[in-house]
Amino acid sequence: MRSIKIVLFGMLTMLVVACTAPIAQVERQPFPDDAQNLTMDQIEDAIIKAATAREWTVSKLATGKLTATYAPRDHVAKVEIDFTQHDFSILYVDSTNLKYNGGTIHKNYNRWVNNLKVDIQREVAAKVALSS
Repeated sequence: MRSIKIVLFGMLTMLVVACTAPIAQVERQPFPDDAQNLTMDQIEDAIIKAATAREWTVSKLATGKLTATYAPRDHVAKVEIDFTQHDFSILYVDSTNLKYNGGTIHKNYNRWVNNLKVDIQREVAAKVALSS
């Protein structure tokens, strides 16, 4: 009986590890070159539009600094989005029920952050195209 418990514990541990990955930090992701012709407000609007389209809740901390929270089901992910007219970063702040342990986190977090990154790039590129 004891060996069955050990095997089951080992399998459960492997399952938990399989669901986690190193935490994704998007750092200094460049905008298109022409984004420097946009105002900080235009870039902020594009970031907020991208985030809210994915159901992130966004709050402004200061010029060039936002917080965004995504809360599907019983999970919560909170990030800080720092940006200039040249680049942006999406940095982990906090989470609930995502198995964060200081270096790894549930794989869904990384997918959510990557989707947010791609959508921000797309929205800023669209603003650049409209302003040209």
